[in-house]
Amino acid sequence: MSDTEAEIAYKKLRDIIMMPKNKDSLDILKIWYTPEDAKILTAGPFTMVGMDRYTIGDYAKKSGIPEEKVKETFERLAKRGVLFYYVSKKDGKKKYMIPPLFPGLVEYFIVNKNVSIDERRKFVKKFHDNPQDAFNLLGVVGDFSVFRVVPGTKPPAESRLIEINETLQVDKSQILTYQDIELIIKEAGKEPNNIAVLPCTCRTMSMMLKTSPECEATIENCLVFGVPARYVVEQGIGRYITPEETLEILKQAEKEGLVHITQNTVDRHGFVCNCCTCCCGVLSTAIRFNYWEIFQKSDYIPVIDAEKCIKCKKCVKICPFYALTYKTGEKEDKSEDEIIVREDVCVGCGVCAANCPKDAINLKKVRDVKPAKDFIEAVMKMMKGKKH
Repeated sequence: MSDTEAEIAYKKLRDIIMMPKNKDSLDILKIWYTPEDAKILTAGPFTMVGMDRYTIGDYAKKSGIPEEKVKETFERLAKRGVLFYYVSKKDGKKKYMIPPLFPGLVEYFIVNKNVSIDERRKFVKKFHDNPQDAFNLLGVVGDFSVFRVVPGTKPPAESRLIEINETLQVDKSQILTYQDIELIIKEAGKEPNNIAVLPCTCRTMSMMLKTSPECEATIENCLVFGVPARYVVEQGIGRYITPEETLEILKQAEKEGLVHITQNTVDRHGFVCNCCTCCCGVLSTAIRFNYWEIFQKSDYIPVIDAEKCIKCKKCVKICPFYALTYKTGEKEDKSEDEIIVREDVCVGCGVCAANCPKDAINLKKVRDVKPAKDFIEAVMKMMKGKKH
């Protein structure tokens, strides 16, 4: 294959994955795929990530490439984490697709022990060489994000509040899956071997680059559900866990001050990340570039019960975004002291409520931002909102 043919194939693959049209995108693709891989993936009917799904036999027929060659390539790339597959419930056939950049290609590649640590580190260094370029890969500037914050396990979803006629009352409206982390786990746990845990991509990258040596957050706490769970286990990237183990991981994450982020869809969630602001690509990008549209805030903010609050300041200290401040009053007995919620800064993660020793913090619904109906629609809405 000539250099010109290889370059054409890489550029076509870049467009299929919807990466920025620049040299950095091509350099990353060359780490993931050989020139022959790029040619094979662009010789057939793949046109968009997540949309086009084919069996090995169907792809061979449509591309004109020998079936044995397609089989070898697809199975090797799936093992590397740069080609995804699932078994269709309709016909029982194994179908392959190119996963999206985030969440997908980056995560499956970085934590994948089937790929040499040197090769993964080469990608990580390239990804972090220029923060602005990394932002361009990660950031799709628009009015919809595929990522959404979901509140933690405390307080229970059914006890959250809503303001009616200037008074706070228990919200009796239906709590939807995307608003309740425990409901997400309950739904995923209805089928056996449907939840898997794998290492956190972002903290793995930070360890490789030694960029956040002070971070002591748990590494193995990235959760995937359904088809992605079976894929990561079969490829040796993750391991199955029970719903009970999953809830314990979530509660430990909350103790560590980590933010639950899931996909911005009504239900059938494919993942929950437990994110720190020092390592997470999404949260750190929001803070570093003042780009808060990179994720959707939850529908809630905290409400402090002044009678229960003992002014221990734990919520103030653990808030990842400094959205809580301690206001000192005039009296020495602290009776006039109070915790102030900076509503414009708060993302509604509920970390403060999860760590309050006196259960003095509840969550109040302040918005009702509707998610996409499924992951494909979420990706499409995000790309349509792109401004660069």
